[in-house]
Amino acid sequence: MVSGLNQYKAYQVQTTAPEDQVALLYEGAQRFIDKAALALQQGRYGEVSAYVGRAQQIFTELRTALNPEAGEIARNLDRLYDYWTWRLSQGLLKKDIEAFREVSATVGDMAGAWREAARQVRAQRGTHVSG
Repeated sequence: MVSGLNQYKAYQVQTTAPEDQVALLYEGAQRFIDKAALALQQGRYGEVSAYVGRAQQIFTELRTALNPEAGEIARNLDRLYDYWTWRLSQGLLKKDIEAFREVSATVGDMAGAWREAARQVRAQRGTHVSG
């Protein structure tokens, strides 16, 4: 079943419009961070580390995809991803659930902003895909 689910998720990413992919990455990172926070509350420290690592991998992927020619926006996003990665590391090392909550909230805000931007892109193209 896990293999089938992974295949479905891979298909979903491959068929998702480019303007929606960044929001999906943010949402995935937020889910991992929230799972890390729950695992921390429950004392499942191995899972905390694994979930934090997955969220950090997403931030690395987002950093890698930045276009340096975008100028200040790219530099600001790079700094934000760096901060989120650092803050999650601090939360992991210090067992600080507030660090996880902080990053989760700001990642959630960014996901919402990207979702709205994607809606605007679709509206400009005249397509209406629900997301």
